[in-house]
Amino acid sequence: MPQSNLARSTTTAAPHLALHRPPHPGGLKQAVRDLQQMLDNNQAEPSSNRQPSVVPVTRSKKMERLIERAMRFARSTATLLLTGESGTGKELVANLIHQHSPRADQPYIRINCAALAETLLESELFGHERGAFTGAFEARQGRLAAAADGTILLDEISEIPPRLQAKLLRVLEEKEFQIVGSNVTNRVDARVIATTNRCLARETAEGRFREDLFHRLCVLELHIPPLRERPEDVAVLAEFFVRRFAQEGEPAVRGISSEAVAMLCDYPWPGNVRQLRNVIHRACVVAESGTIGIGDLELKPPHSSDPSLDHLAHMRLEDLEREVIFAALRQTQGKKTVAARQLGVNPKTLTNKLKRYRDLGYSVGEFFS
Repeated sequence: MPQSNLARSTTTAAPHLALHRPPHPGGLKQAVRDLQQMLDNNQAEPSSNRQPSVVPVTRSKKMERLIERAMRFARSTATLLLTGESGTGKELVANLIHQHSPRADQPYIRINCAALAETLLESELFGHERGAFTGAFEARQGRLAAAADGTILLDEISEIPPRLQAKLLRVLEEKEFQIVGSNVTNRVDARVIATTNRCLARETAEGRFREDLFHRLCVLELHIPPLRERPEDVAVLAEFFVRRFAQEGEPAVRGISSEAVAMLCDYPWPGNVRQLRNVIHRACVVAESGTIGIGDLELKPPHSSDPSLDHLAHMRLEDLEREVIFAALRQTQGKKTVAARQLGVNPKTLTNKLKRYRDLGYSVGEFFS
């Protein structure tokens, strides 16, 4: 198997990213070449006051363009929205942007907006005074204040309740907020990066997300493509994970057989890079020789009859219906009558649904030709 530009990772927060120094004067490509040369010569990483930065492991032209744009965005202080399916690496790109920004020496604070109830989320974001609510036995600093002049990552921003959306809008517009239980206005200069696996334009059109907040969030926007759209990355990422898990103390697996690599490359990866990492981790544990073979890989059929349908669990029924309709139209080369017959619906029903999708901001022009 050809050698890939892989590097040792010493952080569990970035499982498929290679360590690298802060901004390189020769640009990203030269930085990657220098990193590989450093590893080949078995040199130590130079000391730095900053946290180690990261360069994504990729051979995809699409990802290379995305990284180059991310590097440009890193120089800005504008709010940034990262979109993409679960498991594509949105949080890792956010970390890359912070580490290559002028704020790299400042705090990098993360908060998962989907993991907390509304009251707890408000307290986590803005902090609270003692006695502000039941159980608030002492004052607590919020994540916004902790971020100070650094960066705050709002993971899964679409899950923020409407009331908190209004308070967050004030943060973005006025650079100020109030601690829960206090009337004192506090200033904040943290750069906000937000992520979502939903279509915020549709969420806005259907009234679940504030339109003014949506436009304020996506001053800059990056879409992280799913792994199935960059199949050339599967093999290089698999190799990287093998080396990473070996360094973390898993059984010493030296590599992956060509048959196993072919099998990995043929799989559509509904769970994206996160799923690939977990598959390789298991294979490293169960492999009885120094090479991962087909028998060591556990890949569920992409159209599994498993009633749990784990890879679709994050999708709402309306989202699933839309994807099925688009798939049928692509398969029938945009012939709505044939697609409607295949889907078991009236052609007029299909046309009405497409018009609705178009009104919500989806690209459906190709199906109206």
